[in-house]
Amino acid sequence: MNVIDLTTRLGGEFLANKARATVDGQIVILARLVEHDWVYTEEGQNLANLHSNLDETKTTSKSRKKSAELVESVEAAPEPEITEVPAEPQIEL
Repeated sequence: MNVIDLTTRLGGEFLANKARATVDGQIVILARLVEHDWVYTEEGQNLANLHSNLDETKTTSKSRKKSAELVESVEAAPEPEITEVPAEPQIEL
């Protein structure tokens, strides 16, 4: 799991070249930007290991997709007949 995925999963943010998140009510620095690479802190690495293990358990318990069920077709109702409405009589004054 990379730093971006971990920060997103924990609802964290990137601020001042650091990735941080609030875990159990405390702000934890997950990683720091060194040159062009993100480097985990000790706490960040522990959280990354914990959450990547959670991913493995989720992926192993995938169920098979069910095939689409056939649906019986239904005949359409007959269209109603359109009748003309008689015009109103013209009243001359």
